[in-house]
Amino acid sequence: MKHMKKGSRWPVNPVVWVIVALLVILGGYKFFYPSHVEPEHTTARQSSSTKVIDVEEGSSSAKKATTKKHKHKSSKDKLWTKKQDAKLAAFISDWQQTMGQSYTGTNSGSSVTFQGVTLPDYLSTGTVYVNQQPVTMKWTTNKKDGSDYQVVAAYAGTQYLYLFTFHQQTPEVLVTSQAASDGVNFKVTENAQLVNGFQNIVNGQRESTNSSQQ
Repeated sequence: MKHMKKGSRWPVNPVVWVIVALLVILGGYKFFYPSHVEPEHTTARQSSSTKVIDVEEGSSSAKKATTKKHKHKSSKDKLWTKKQDAKLAAFISDWQQTMGQSYTGTNSGSSVTFQGVTLPDYLSTGTVYVNQQPVTMKWTTNKKDGSDYQVVAAYAGTQYLYLFTFHQQTPEVLVTSQAASDGVNFKVTENAQLVNGFQNIVNGQRESTNSSQQ
């Protein structure tokens, strides 16, 4: 048997060298560009998305502020609120007992009828007087209304009809005991208890009940 000469080597396949070269290149890329480092264009997209969110949040805050401002402005333009209407109904409920009378009111959107006159509809079609002088009346809570009287509530009994109004933005209670075919004539009530009760509700104060005048 022949022995190989000392110092001889096995031939290396060129394909092996190609594979080794590729591994070196890939390893170098991984070394210089770790997986946790993101390409620049990805970061740019994320920054762009963040800016869009910021704009939307700013827009939402602006809308909330506008809505709040609008509500505040609307409440300032009102002469009368539903809460005050409920307080007036509770006050009348106590007051009518001290008077020994019974009244039906327009609270909760109801209508009342007194001697053939139905409120609030009559104010849109009928003629109204105060102390025999023709006036304009409107069923409204709008402080900016241009009528002589803004009516916010009415209570009718068997003998009297009361209107709770604002005249030149001042609370005023009107009363009548008779409705004629050519119109209804009112006068300012002399019932101090009723006047004070209405004024206190308007001013947010506590109502009291003690009087027997018309």
